[in-house]
Amino acid sequence: MLTLDLIRNFYEHPGVDFMSLLRAFSDNVFAGRITSGGSTIAMQVVKKLTGHQRTYFNKLKEVVQAIYITQKFGRKQVLDWYLTLAPFSGNIEGVKAASLRWFNHLPDKMTPAEAALLTALPRAPEHIRPDRNYRAAVYYINDVLKSARKRGVLDDDLWRATLEDDIPVQLHQINQEARTLATFLFQRHPEPEIYTWIDPAVQKILHNEAVNFHEIHQDGAVLSAVVMDAATHRIVGILGSSDLGVSQMCLPFSRRSPGSALKPFAYGLAFQDRRLHPGTILHDNSRIYGSWKPANFTNLFTGKVTAAQALTQSLNLPAIEVLGLTGPQYFVNTVNRGEKRLFLKDNVADYSVVLGSGSISLIDLANLYAMINEDGMMEHYALLRDEESVPAYRILSQDSARAVFNILKTARRPANGLKMNEVSYKTGTSSRFVDALALGSMDNYTAGVAIRFPGNRAGYYQYSGFQDAAPVLFGIFSALKVQGTVSLVKADIESELLHDTVPEALKEIVEEKKIIDRKSLKIDFPGDGDIILPDGNGYVFIRHSGGTGKIYFTVNSEQREENYFRPDHEGYYSVSILDDAGRSDRVTFKVVLNPEE
Repeated sequence: MLTLDLIRNFYEHPGVDFMSLLRAFSDNVFAGRITSGGSTIAMQVVKKLTGHQRTYFNKLKEVVQAIYITQKFGRKQVLDWYLTLAPFSGNIEGVKAASLRWFNHLPDKMTPAEAALLTALPRAPEHIRPDRNYRAAVYYINDVLKSARKRGVLDDDLWRATLEDDIPVQLHQINQEARTLATFLFQRHPEPEIYTWIDPAVQKILHNEAVNFHEIHQDGAVLSAVVMDAATHRIVGILGSSDLGVSQMCLPFSRRSPGSALKPFAYGLAFQDRRLHPGTILHDNSRIYGSWKPANFTNLFTGKVTAAQALTQSLNLPAIEVLGLTGPQYFVNTVNRGEKRLFLKDNVADYSVVLGSGSISLIDLANLYAMINEDGMMEHYALLRDEESVPAYRILSQDSARAVFNILKTARRPANGLKMNEVSYKTGTSSRFVDALALGSMDNYTAGVAIRFPGNRAGYYQYSGFQDAAPVLFGIFSALKVQGTVSLVKADIESELLHDTVPEALKEIVEEKKIIDRKSLKIDFPGDGDIILPDGNGYVFIRHSGGTGKIYFTVNSEQREENYFRPDHEGYYSVSILDDAGRSDRVTFKVVLNPEE
């Protein structure tokens, strides 16, 4: 697979063949110009990495650097670099790209004749390329094969058979479904090769959905998508941009409005705090908050609805009412627990955040939905094969995450997903229909799709999460189902959140009460986001001010009457308080048990 002149003494010299250099220098002096360089593989690598011009001074630098990288990194690494950087005509660099362009398959499937062509091409990439100089290509291929036979690499029978092999006469197009991802990664990583967990079969599914999308939509809208696998905690598919003519960005990594896609997490937090039950009555009525008068997507109101119905119908006023049970800042802090995901204008958390006023990437949004699929545990999904593992941590309690997951399984299906009751999903549509999203889970897979106008231009017609993005999401799940998925085994849970019977205290939320009057009850210690130590007896005390009547304390979803608790593990704790008038406050903080470790 290498030019014979370069490989001949590769394992014998220290990175530089001084005899070849001397011979090349003598030839150049005799010719009166540079006709040969005497380069070794290591020197070729240095030249490709540095971009040196052909001068004697640069050649001297290449000698020093070639010896250095050979001794520092070893011959195998130098050889790997060469195979990644070597020219194979035109703008083709690297043996993998060359094999795909010339033979339409990866190097592990090459025949001896194909390997001979790629061995010869770097000698004179433009002169030997078979689509332009067929006779020269045949000559050099036979020369390589003859040398291989002479050295015992090929026996006589295989050599004769190889001489009859066809030689390619045109280049193939490389499937570039992951081109935007490659550009995104190489801009952030200096390595010549990056290995991801992308599954070609899943990537093909995303490619097919992109083709189907553009058969219907040709108005500048771009489809992007991501697929995660809970069985392996890997990102196995990314469609960066369905139309490279419109956008060459890897859009799943760019932050955009999530529309209503964050609503499930507000419900999950209220479930976790036992401030809400799926059967609790909420109020879908027109209301004014200061100068803000939010409305539903349909501009219609339905009156009293259960929390489950409000979530599956994506009603805006009940979502604001639910957010009022825990507060916007706590909602944002929880979504951002572990790492910053949700970004707010002027860093101000208000009630509009649950309707999509912030910005978040499709990757991070899909990771949150994967967290719901995994019963509230946030996993760090790996994209690169050499990523270090990160410990998982809990964002929602197991039963609150399961309650949200079950509710989203009852959401209305698009036409191509009527029989797919196992899919738990939610849609989102941003202001002026610039972004339409759908995210959800089926078995071990979590997927997210977004239809966007990269320049923030509104569509010629109204795009929506349900009408446009949901069919793509279900198309992906349908193809994954045919391919065969791994069922994600979930433990049985016993919780009032998973039963139809609604606790008496949660039959109905009193309108406005939870949103308007909230400053009169406040947790003074610990503060939200604090890192604290237990006292000398191992207890953490909750100090508050204000409130009417009896104060109820909840620690990690467990209600208690005392204003203190003994932490049984190191990590995050969520504490909420509630008084008889319905006022509440909530904080999340980290408890450190062994500060010296």
